[in-house]
Amino acid sequence: MNYRTRNRILGFLLLPAIFAMLGGCAGPSQDSAPAQDSASARSGAPAPASTAVVEPTVAPPGGPAGPDVPPPAAAPVVRWVPIGPIGPNDPQEGRMYLYAQGKDCGNLRSGVDGTTFKDVWLAAAAVCDALRANTGQSWQAAAAATAAMPKVPPNRCLELAIVSVMRGVVDYHASNPTSAVPLQPGIGESCPRHLSGLTVVDENLNPVPGLQRPSGPRTGGTWVRLDGYYVRVGSLKIDGVDSGVETRGAGDYSPVYFKTPAATTKNSFTVTITDTLEVDGAVQFFYDDTVGSSAGSTGGPSSTAGPTKPSPSGTASR
Repeated sequence: MNYRTRNRILGFLLLPAIFAMLGGCAGPSQDSAPAQDSASARSGAPAPASTAVVEPTVAPPGGPAGPDVPPPAAAPVVRWVPIGPIGPNDPQEGRMYLYAQGKDCGNLRSGVDGTTFKDVWLAAAAVCDALRANTGQSWQAAAAATAAMPKVPPNRCLELAIVSVMRGVVDYHASNPTSAVPLQPGIGESCPRHLSGLTVVDENLNPVPGLQRPSGPRTGGTWVRLDGYYVRVGSLKIDGVDSGVETRGAGDYSPVYFKTPAATTKNSFTVTITDTLEVDGAVQFFYDDTVGSSAGSTGGPSSTAGPTKPSPSGTASR
C-alpha cells in the first residue's frame, strides 16, 4: 500500500470521532429543545418569552351585592278601589262603591243620603276631587275628610275597603307632595265570596219560621236558600259531589234555592258551592221526619240565617 492510499483510509476512519468532538463543544442541539418549542417552530408561532404562570382574571360572581348593600327600591304603587263585587240591585252603598271605583266624583258627593256611613263616602269624593284637581287646597280638603272618617265595623267590607284606599292615597301624597300619585287598579275583592248558612223556605220562597236548624223530612223535597255572598253559583255539591238537584235563581248576585234530595243512609249532608271565583264555607242540612216538608208547610221549626238576598253592604249575611 502506498503512502497516499494509507492517508485516505485513516481520514475516513477518523471523521466520526472528529464530528462527535465538534458536537459536544457546540452545546445543546436543536433536537434537544423542549417539545413545546419544537411544536412552536413547526407551527410558525413564536416561542413564549417566559415560563412564569399567569393567573386568569376572575369575574365577580352574580347575585346580591353583599349584606351591606341594600337592594334597589321597588317602584311605589298605590292601589285604587278593587271590585266589590257589586250587584245591580245592591243597596245605596253598592252604588256608591261603584261611583268610587269609577272615580265619579259628582255622584259620590250627591249620593250620600241613605248611606249608613256618610263620612266615608264624602271622604272618597274629596280624594277623588284631589286626584283630578291636584291643588294644595284640594289635597288639604281630602286630608281633612279622610281624618273625619269614623271607625267602620268589621262586617262592613265595602266601607272598610274605601277607608283603606282613601287613607293610602292621602298618606302617599303627604309623603310625596311634589309627585303624582302612582295610582294602579285595585286587585282582589273587597267582599270575599262565602257560604254562611242555609234557610228553609216554603214554595213561595219565604222563610219558614221556628226551625232551630235547617232540616226537613227524609223523603226530600224541602226548598232551601243558600245564604252568604256569591255572584254566580256554578255548581251545588252535596258531600263533595255535584248534586244535580233542582235549583231556582234570578241571575247573577241573586239568591239561589235548591230542593233537597231524599235521604240515603245518612242523617245529614254537607253543602258547598262553586262560583266564578273560589267560595269559602260549607254548611249542613239535617234530615228530621218531625219537620214537615216546606211545600205547603204551615210552619214548624225554621232556620232564619241570612237575608233574602246576598248583599255586600254589611248585613247579617256577611
